[in-house]
Amino acid sequence: MGEQELLEAVAAVARPGGRELVCGRPGHQAGHVCLTVPGTVDLSVLLKEFNRRHGQLRNLAMGGYIDPTVTERTGLPLLAPFAGELVEMRAWASGSRWIGCGAVRAGDGEQLVVLVAERAAPSPDAPPEGDPWADSVIRVPAQEARDAARPGTRTAAEAGRELPEDPCTWAQRVIELTGWKPLGISADWPAIEEELGVPLPADYKKLYEAFGGGVFSESVYFLGRDEGISFDLLTQWRVAVSVDRDSGLGSVSALDPYGVYAPGGKGLVAWGSTEWADEYCWLIDARRPGEYPVLARSHDGGPWHWYDMSTSEFLYRVLADAAFQPFGIAQYDLGATFEPGSGAPADDRQP
Repeated sequence: MGEQELLEAVAAVARPGGRELVCGRPGHQAGHVCLTVPGTVDLSVLLKEFNRRHGQLRNLAMGGYIDPTVTERTGLPLLAPFAGELVEMRAWASGSRWIGCGAVRAGDGEQLVVLVAERAAPSPDAPPEGDPWADSVIRVPAQEARDAARPGTRTAAEAGRELPEDPCTWAQRVIELTGWKPLGISADWPAIEEELGVPLPADYKKLYEAFGGGVFSESVYFLGRDEGISFDLLTQWRVAVSVDRDSGLGSVSALDPYGVYAPGGKGLVAWGSTEWADEYCWLIDARRPGEYPVLARSHDGGPWHWYDMSTSEFLYRVLADAAFQPFGIAQYDLGATFEPGSGAPADDRQP
């Protein structure tokens, strides 16, 4: 069996509705299957391929140390078959199956192992497949967030007006809120989206073309286009991908439990932040083009908050809705302003 045959075997066993998992390895209980790994296959190659196919991995065991917080929900079925033998183990979710890849002690050396184990199906209210360890994510339905931000969140100009639902209309409201004159920046969107491997939200494109990159209310950093690179979306994303790849396989991501999005995979792309280190990202899944939930995390290192709302609506509420907590800044009376990045071309600046 070669590398490709192994990957096909894993896919077949992990297929939803597949056969009952009964391992043929002596002493192993039912509920999982251990697959034979050819000696020519390298662990790093398998990790990279599983990441590409199944999204961000989770570390269950590293250097012989097993994460004591692992539960049934976060991958424990992958650890049980090799109690006392594990050296390395990484986990991915695939519907009703766990996929594990790592190494166990074997004589004086180590042996590469790949296994598929049963996994309890996620509840209907859980984040989409691929996030079984989202205990550190708070799902905030869009309507719940809107209801929490009313009343008392509208400016005088908004009185008596219904807040829009269309994403591009929300982008226009951000422009109106700041009194900004759109720059009309041109962008080669086909080239940008080809590099990313996914289309970008239409309302984000409108914000990008109107503002470029810069700072809202002297505190909210927006990544768009900035020749000075500090507020440039693509440049910052390329750096994040490079750092994520160079940090070493199995290292804990700064975006834990997620990782940086790479083309064809699943992960986070940062589009904003604050001077006190709040983070605003999209969770992008190449298998789900057109879905861009906003994931935001406050500076205190608390849980990620998942918002099923557009980029521009989230940004508008951060700037205008004092009750949009924990991220609304209107309560600080900073004003709704915008300052383009230092690298913005002279002809793009406001008079």
